[in-house]
Amino acid sequence: MTLTRSLAAAVAAAASLAVAVPTAGAATLQGKTKGGNTITLKRSGQKISTLKTAVPTMCVETTGSGMSRAGVELFEPPGSFTIGTQRKTKALQEAAMNLGIEATKNYTVKLNRSSGQTVSGKLSVNFSFMIPDLFRTMPYIYMCQGVTTFTAR
Repeated sequence: MTLTRSLAAAVAAAASLAVAVPTAGAATLQGKTKGGNTITLKRSGQKISTLKTAVPTMCVETTGSGMSRAGVELFEPPGSFTIGTQRKTKALQEAAMNLGIEATKNYTVKLNRSSGQTVSGKLSVNFSFMIPDLFRTMPYIYMCQGVTTFTAR
């Protein structure tokens, strides 16, 4: 009976060590987006956090002027994401396409399963903003969308 208890204790100790090792520290991965922008993120097991990159973005004015803007928007979604799933989140952040004025950014992060430490996926951000005009009865309202794919190692 003592041998069985000792064996059970040894198995339990080994299992707790095996669980603790992968979560001990997050690895910082770097890569490129489809547009050539640098992407950095932290991976701990199947979780990704601190995702930072830039996404090519197009904004279209929706109240009749036909104006548009194109450029690059910062992509820094809050929270963590699980590899193999898609998650949506939002945050009030500065928008480069809106001259640094805050807008609520809606993020979608889809991470694909990959081998080793490699992570790939699809990133999407959308937001809107308004620019008042004293010489017009209606403000300019812009709708913006940015999408890219990435690979990081």
